Amino acid sequence: METIQLITNDSVYKQILGDSFGGVMYNVANRGKYEALEILALWDSLSKGEQECAGGIMKGAMNFVKGN
Repeated sequence: METIQLITNDSVYKQILGDSFGGVMYNVANRGKYEALEILALWDSLSKGEQECAGGIMKGAMNFVKGN
């Protein structure tokens, strides 16, 4: 779970969460504003099981920046 902690502590992840609580994240035009390559690489390094255990908020944020 060390990788999950790295993602959770990342400033870009915190920005995404802050925006989501203000409703900003759901504006499709804002997708490209995040420099999320580092946290996406961390996310992609997790197994499917680890991603499932990460929780809905983190999964939603990662799906958002991936464009899913």
